[in-house]
Amino acid sequence: MKITHSLEIFASTLPFSFTDRELLKKVFVHRSYLNEKEGSGLESNERLEFLGDAILSNIVSHMLFRRHPDINEGDLTKMRARLVNRHALAKLALLLKLDAQLLLGKGEKRTGGHENPTILAGVFEAFVAAVYFHHGFQKTFDYIEVMFTPLLECALDEPVHFDYKPRLQEHSQKLFKEAPVYKLTREEGPPHRKTFDIEVFVAGKALGKGTASKKKDAEQLAAGEALKNLLERFAEFFPEPSSSTGAAIHGA
Repeated sequence: MKITHSLEIFASTLPFSFTDRELLKKVFVHRSYLNEKEGSGLESNERLEFLGDAILSNIVSHMLFRRHPDINEGDLTKMRARLVNRHALAKLALLLKLDAQLLLGKGEKRTGGHENPTILAGVFEAFVAAVYFHHGFQKTFDYIEVMFTPLLECALDEPVHFDYKPRLQEHSQKLFKEAPVYKLTREEGPPHRKTFDIEVFVAGKALGKGTASKKKDAEQLAAGEALKNLLERFAEFFPEPSSSTGAAIHGA
């Protein structure tokens, strides 16, 4: 497997040595790249992604358990979900510039694969697994702990991504005595990489839109935007400051 100059530069920016360049390159091989001539005979990062997901969940669970001895299991689970989800991990992937190393098929490139949260979250998880294979669990733990420690306080206060729909429904019922209505406005792409556009209406008015590779995720994004708009318009009815809600939604 040919190692690119950009990958060498990326490796030099890491806070630890990474001499196994073959393993590092595998981190960035998306399954769509296997259909290209250059990707023939390669292995995608999906197995690394599977392992990285488990390692990351283990480490973040350990951090939360140790730092919050008085918080019950249910709340710890919600806090972990705020920290370990595709949107949060995608942002970390961008922070580490993992997107610049992605190897994607031509079709995936055309549809914005370098910005796809699912792909970005997957490459971050694959990277975690590669660090684990190369340096062992303790060094991986230390690296993830440094990265996630600044995010722990946010996990105490911010709404988890899958909280948006129930919170929007609660506020919509309180204000208008009716539930929000979600409408699919666009669906495109082949079966294995569809994109869904969802718009949510509250009391007959469009308040939020969301686009994602799954309908449920698109609905959550639409609900998040609608929730922000609703709380800003009717701030006097709710104890929570609309500004902090907006920040939470954009940070999810």
